[in-house]
Amino acid sequence: MGHHHKNFHFEYKNIILFGVIIIATVLLAILIILGNKRDQEDSVRLKQLNSEIEQEEHAEEKKTALKNANDSFYQKLSDGFDVNVLVVGDSIGAGSGTETNGKQWFSQLSSYLGTTYKSKIKLTNISMGGNASYAGYVRTRIVNDDVSYDLAIICYGQNDGLSGFSTNYESIIRAIEKKYPDCSIISILESSQRKYTEKMKTIQSITDHYKIPVVDTIAAFNNSGIKYSKLSSDGVHPNDAGQDIYFKAVKSVINKHVKSKTKKMSSVDPVNTGVKKFDNFVWYGIGESSKDENSGFERTDDTTFTLKATASGVMGIDYTYESGSNKAKVYVDGSIYTSPTVNFNHDFSQRRILVISDDCTVKNEIKVVFNSKEQADGFKGMCFSWE
Repeated sequence: MGHHHKNFHFEYKNIILFGVIIIATVLLAILIILGNKRDQEDSVRLKQLNSEIEQEEHAEEKKTALKNANDSFYQKLSDGFDVNVLVVGDSIGAGSGTETNGKQWFSQLSSYLGTTYKSKIKLTNISMGGNASYAGYVRTRIVNDDVSYDLAIICYGQNDGLSGFSTNYESIIRAIEKKYPDCSIISILESSQRKYTEKMKTIQSITDHYKIPVVDTIAAFNNSGIKYSKLSSDGVHPNDAGQDIYFKAVKSVINKHVKSKTKKMSSVDPVNTGVKKFDNFVWYGIGESSKDENSGFERTDDTTFTLKATASGVMGIDYTYESGSNKAKVYVDGSIYTSPTVNFNHDFSQRRILVISDDCTVKNEIKVVFNSKEQADGFKGMCFSWE
């Protein structure tokens, strides 16, 4: 009997234990289900929140991108956006005359703008010493770096002749406008002119027409209280002290326009109708060209280059003056067309871009023959412009 009672007690215990396990299991299952549900709800809520944040960020990014796209150079600086600056000029544009590296007016300008406006500044200088405005037009047209420039600073006049100057100078402005429609422009009146020469007055009237701000370094030199000879060691190129004046003059024009939130430039009709002959442009380099079907010039021997092409208009050449006498014979369709000869009385070489014909028609071939291999090595190519 006692034995039976013990069994019963044991079974009863088991049943209770079993019941407890079942209840615990059910509760656990309920907790897991509820937990999962809550996790799902949390996850949905989190996703929603993330998506809202993403949308807000996206809207913000879109707003920023739109602002960046609509901003002028000056507004971009004010908003702290990255900016790209192009300098196109002669030796003064290139910073010749500087005694200490880093003191070039444009180097000082670049670091100043970066520090002052907390912007990243990319500055590209395509200036070439000894060159006149036509070179600035060509250099602008052949820039091929996939950068969209926000500001272009033009620095020419010293090496230009008066004849055709107005049209050539304006062609740089039109080339910048055509290539970089959103680009602001600033023009420099070069201190080396000492006074407001006919060329300087020409720049003033063109810039006035285009509403281009002018940096007057003639006035800046005159008002500096420092003798001209202390600002330029050779009478033309600004030394370190002169570079400082250039930098400060450019800087103050930029600051003034940032302050007044100057917008992008609007396009206007040309001053010189003759500038339209520069509207279209083709470049023929060595072995490559800006028009895919043309392969550019081929070097057939040490001194000779030939090009198969059909072209007409203003013809320009890009080559290098070596010390002494430089001669390039240009043949068009088999007969001699022109042979520019230059005596370059310096102990250095210098790349030049100049017009060699105002109106040339090529039916199928151009050949250029140089005096020496050294001169031929400095040949960069030719170009045509037409309306």
